[in-house]
Formats: sequence, structure tokens, C-alpha cells
Amino acid sequence: MIHAAAAIIVILLTVGLTVMFLKRRYRKVREEVALLHPEHSRLMTAPMANFFGRRSLGMGQVRGNGILLLTREAVHFRMLLPRRELTIPLRDIVSISTPGSFLGRSRRMKLLQIDFHSADAGEDSAAWLVGDLDEWADRLRGMTGTEPAD
Repeated sequence: MIHAAAAIIVILLTVGLTVMFLKRRYRKVREEVALLHPEHSRLMTAPMANFFGRRSLGMGQVRGNGILLLTREAVHFRMLLPRRELTIPLRDIVSISTPGSFLGRSRRMKLLQIDFHSADAGEDSAAWLVGDLDEWADRLRGMTGTEPAD
């Protein structure tokens, strides 16, 4: 019985420390993003977007949560862990679509997929799970003059 109680305490401590670490990390990333992109420069923000990856990096890459935001010039994403950033200038966006999966991964919800020209990878695409998908897709299509690719 003592061993079970000790195991439960260790598990609770581990979970608690992990939650504290992630909250601190999220707060730090929010502060970094706020310095680079103040509120007045943001047109849209998804504070906890789930990144499904970049097509050019293949299926083995790590997915993760982060902050997705839209400015007048670009779409910016800052992942929490591992530290990863992606900026897609609006002029480089080819199409916007809302597929049910990306790179063989799905969450049973439609995703925001952005197809774009990349200096390092040529034709590329990236996808996120965002809460207000239709608003993101419509806004991006309006700003880039692209038609639905679905």
C-alpha cells in the first residue's frame, strides 16, 4: 500500500511540474511574440494552434502547439516546444485549403493548410488545427486573392 501511495505522489508531482513548466514556457513565448508583433499589428491570432508540420520536412517531424498570427505582411507561427518558427509572406501564398488530414495525420477536424513558395524548399505547405478555421481561411483568401483549393 505504501508503494502505491508513493507511486501516486511521484506521478502527481511529475504532472504538476510538467504543467508548471509548460505554463511558464507558454508565457515566455507569448512575451516574445508580443515584442515582435504587438497587438496593434495583428489581424488575427490563434493562441494555441496545433501545428501539423511542413510538407517539405516529411512525416517524421514533431507536431506541436504554438501561437499562429496574421499580420498585413505575413502569417507567423511560433511553436512552444521544440522552439520552431515559420513565417510565410502573404505574397508567397499560392492557395488556402481546409483538408481533413495533413502528412497522414488527422484529428477528425478540418485543418488550415497554406500552400506557398519557399526560398529553401520551393513549393511547400504547412497545416494547423485552429479554432476559428472558416474565419482564418476566408481572411487569408481575401488578403491573398486565392480561391478555395478544396
